[in-house]
Amino acid sequence: MLKRINLLRIAIILLVSLTASSVYADAPVTGRAGRAEVRFMEGMVDHHQMALDMAEDCLMKATTDTVRTLCQNVIDAQTLEIELMRGWLLEWYGIDYTPMAMSELMGLMGLGVDSGMDMGHGDHTTNPATDMPLMMGMMSGFDRVEGLDYDIAWLEAMVDHHDDAVHMSERVLRYAEHEDLRALAQQIIDDQMAEIESMEVLLVEIAPSS
Repeated sequence: MLKRINLLRIAIILLVSLTASSVYADAPVTGRAGRAEVRFMEGMVDHHQMALDMAEDCLMKATTDTVRTLCQNVIDAQTLEIELMRGWLLEWYGIDYTPMAMSELMGLMGLGVDSGMDMGHGDHTTNPATDMPLMMGMMSGFDRVEGLDYDIAWLEAMVDHHDDAVHMSERVLRYAEHEDLRALAQQIIDDQMAEIESMEVLLVEIAPSS
């Protein structure tokens, strides 16, 4: 029920943003708050797109209904949040920002996929190359497992991915000035920490006992 309420709230904000008159920035982004907001929104749009790619893969390959439901929840929530942040980037800063799928970005950057599974928690920039090799390493790792092993690997990777989003959101709250963005950042923290907890419980439930 909480997830449905949050999705409805995001959808309403998105509708209002799309129907409101846009105010385009006439000058480059200036000030610590402005740079932090743009850096966060562009970075989180790319980060959410990675989660969508992972969730789409999950819908095709997951073997448990609970995991597939979780994948669909990720798609529903983060698709709306991407459009919300893209709208704010355009309205507040005159930036028309479009994320690209991981496979497209990797092709443009000529990056390999053998990059490991570790997800660091350093500062994020607007350069998607920061996380792309790591996420492509995760995606390529999924190709080496199937069945219940896939479900477990996906959950572990998404826990790390959500954890990154929490850190990004906590950081932007130190600088952001737009109340709508601050509310979204806090919602991302609350929602994704709750999902991390549920995924950790699910991992214990479905992982074979040692």
